[in-house]
Amino acid sequence: MIILYLIGAIAGFFNRKISYIIAFIASTIALFISIKAAFFGYSNAVVFKAFDSVYMGFLVDKTTGLFLFISSLSFMAVSLFSIDFGMRYSKRMAVLLNLDMLGMVIILYAHDMLTFLIGWEVMTISSYLLIVEHKGSFKEAFQFLSFSELSTLSLIIAAIALFRQTSGFVFPKHMENTTFLFFASFAFIVKMGILPFHTWLKQAHAKAPSNVSALLSAPVTLMGVYGLVRVLGISGYIHSWGIVAIILGSVSAFFGAIGAASAKGLKVLPAYSTVENNGMILSMLGFVAIARHLNHASTLADFAFIVVIMLSLAHTVAKTLLFLSVGQAKEQLNEENIDNVRGIHRSVGKIPALGIVISGLSFSAFPGLIGYVAEWMMLEAIFQSYQFSTLSDRIVSSTAGVLLSLAAGFASFAMIKLIGYSAVGYHHNKKAIPMPKSFMQTSQILLMLIIIGFSFFASRLIYTLGYKNFIIGALGVPQGWLIASAKPVFGVISPAFFAIVLSGLFIVPLIVYLKTSRTTKRVVSFNGGLSLQESEYFTANAFSFTIEYILRILYRTKEIIQNKRAYVQIIDIFETFYTVLIRITRVISYRISIIVMNSKIHIYIAYMLFLFIAVFIIFG
Repeated sequence: MIILYLIGAIAGFFNRKISYIIAFIASTIALFISIKAAFFGYSNAVVFKAFDSVYMGFLVDKTTGLFLFISSLSFMAVSLFSIDFGMRYSKRMAVLLNLDMLGMVIILYAHDMLTFLIGWEVMTISSYLLIVEHKGSFKEAFQFLSFSELSTLSLIIAAIALFRQTSGFVFPKHMENTTFLFFASFAFIVKMGILPFHTWLKQAHAKAPSNVSALLSAPVTLMGVYGLVRVLGISGYIHSWGIVAIILGSVSAFFGAIGAASAKGLKVLPAYSTVENNGMILSMLGFVAIARHLNHASTLADFAFIVVIMLSLAHTVAKTLLFLSVGQAKEQLNEENIDNVRGIHRSVGKIPALGIVISGLSFSAFPGLIGYVAEWMMLEAIFQSYQFSTLSDRIVSSTAGVLLSLAAGFASFAMIKLIGYSAVGYHHNKKAIPMPKSFMQTSQILLMLIIIGFSFFASRLIYTLGYKNFIIGALGVPQGWLIASAKPVFGVISPAFFAIVLSGLFIVPLIVYLKTSRTTKRVVSFNGGLSLQESEYFTANAFSFTIEYILRILYRTKEIIQNKRAYVQIIDIFETFYTVLIRITRVISYRISIIVMNSKIHIYIAYMLFLFIAVFIIFG
């Protein structure tokens, strides 16, 4: 598989289509290997001596299998999509796309910190170069690189801590080391785009080519989740870590959701949605840590861990679909705002429009889709926080529950806006640029089937993963098709049964209605007695304004009037902070450069010597 990605990268120099096809084949092989490891207990470890007493190696176990399974679904779809989409970009994109996937596969296979860092940097540099494939995106790509290298630096410090304690870089089965835990966790939280490290997501996603945005938002941030799961497995489940994770995650989910609710950019909205979803995942990891710390055999800890997997699966698959669908529309219409792509179902096609609808509804927790199952399970885990023994734990978990519930509500608001204005909105008569799209549409159909299919078979999926105690039969639902959130039973749901009932009560009557009644009555919107002009319509901005006004303290909503035109401005306070930080850094850098890099070699040598001594004192 690793060799295939390398062959795919080399093939990219000569033929882009063949390169993307090889990436698809390698991703399909990755899927089969992951199924063997995640569902059938396959494991293997290979360790070899790299130099002196330093060993490196590869490991395949259940954790590797779980995250490789989720990632490979996204890899397959992106590779397939790129066979058509990639023709609009240079051969370099095909090379880098293969290398990006290769980097993530190395991360998942790594058995030691050095191999992990190699994969991490291959992924980071490839992603950076992929972002700059879009003209005029150097600033956004550099911002992505800055945050990524911050996480790399943090991982290097964690690696030094690991070496100092174990005299090697191979991941131990268990190790208590606060420095390792802190810096590794920090690195992965930055990569997940958790508040306040989320600003790169908004910038990079909006500018990157859409197939790259899908990779950045789904599998790349998933590597952060994988890293946290791996680190917790090594360091053990620490109570204070869990508290911090719940607070950070829930606040991040809330701010990500309100960011999505106010977003006007076609790819900015999904970017904020990623902040929200990763916040939910981090919170659930916090629940796992606290529950496991209080009671190692806790069923709540097991259930919360399944929630992490289901949220990761739902987010990765649906976000890949969302970026590919809006990406096709953006590319064919050459527009970046939600208002300017109205009527995608007519101008671009029914498949990308349906892709936006299905993925958006999944993020809105609509029944019958994988997002619904994941968010139901998340709320069930929160409800069971009454099992926490201390008052402070219950206060933290309850407050987080409120923030996560609000986040889910705002996320639905945002997705309704996206679906209503872009996919099924009134057609604006803009002509779409013709593009070959058979592979693009095939990849979107594949992801839609996965979103619906994994919801229907969610109970079987959890059963096959080895969590049989959460799968029961009751209330007329056959054994094996009902998900229970605890033992003894606390709450139950059967996604398959729900889908059948939903089809019987809603979808079938709707189809019959659409087949028999085609008469649609249209009326002119009321405009205060004045005739409605073509340019007058209820915009996405107007749709968001209600929320922006109600939450004006958080948004810092302000009305700006220029040249007799008024518009509403909102401010991301964290982005303002980074803008100020960048200005300060530039001033300091300029002054240091005048002092140190002033063509006087002896001062520069003294400066380098000082840095070396400082590093040896700190890490020696």
